[in-house]
Amino acid sequence: MRLNHDAVKRLIENKGWSEVMFAQKLGVDYSYVYRVLRKERGIGKKFITGLMKLCEKEKMNFRKYVILK
Repeated sequence: MRLNHDAVKRLIENKGWSEVMFAQKLGVDYSYVYRVLRKERGIGKKFITGLMKLCEKEKMNFRKYVILK
């Protein structure tokens, strides 16, 4: 499983969120989101869980943002 970085960056931009706001919505620390979006670290359980909940709340397709392999 890996993150579709481009899709997540477009999501943040299209919603008008900052990376800090996105981190808050996921329930993770901003520094974690910062490193994930810059491909300095992989996604973990907390990031995935937060993204799943956010997608459900915002009625978005989770599979658009995470590539399952």
